[in-house]
Amino acid sequence: MTRVLLTSLYYAPDSTGIAPYAAQLAEHLAATGYEVTALTGMPHYPAWRIDPAYRWRLAVREWRGGVDVRRRWHSVPSHHTALSRAAYEGTFFASGLSMLRLPAPQAILAITPGLAGGALARIAAKRWGVPYGLIVQDLTGEAAAQSGIRGGRGVAAGVRAAEGWAARGAAAVGIVAEGFRPHLETMGVD
Repeated sequence: MTRVLLTSLYYAPDSTGIAPYAAQLAEHLAATGYEVTALTGMPHYPAWRIDPAYRWRLAVREWRGGVDVRRRWHSVPSHHTALSRAAYEGTFFASGLSMLRLPAPQAILAITPGLAGGALARIAAKRWGVPYGLIVQDLTGEAAAQSGIRGGRGVAAGVRAAEGWAARGAAAVGIVAEGFRPHLETMGVD
């Protein structure tokens, strides 16, 4: 059976945004015969606070729809600034590195944003010598520049660079809107 690792900061039971898409994709793959592990964050969106059932836990393992879901702790900003968003992404990235101890998958699929999921996929793919794909639901660098949050414009170039690094290493990149194409091509993504 082919093992697939899916990385996404957002996952069910969060009910909006990328979470339902990530969970449905993982469950579809599991239903069609893949052995799927999802590395994800604690449920927190759209409330922007960790669900009470998951609070004070560093790691949670659960089975949802045939998927082995591995949740990792991360900070969740109560006020959005460039620094609080960096902590949000950085803590998920740091705790997500624990997945490098999992059995090697044959393929990795990252759903962005968050930015950390794409970076984790690239690092894991290199470690295990397997391909990874990236599904871009939004452009984090562009969002930082347009968000209006304090410090957003200042960090946008660095975020774009990290986003481009994650995307350039992917075997395939999928986009949900054609408007993303020129931004990714500017980052050097074929």
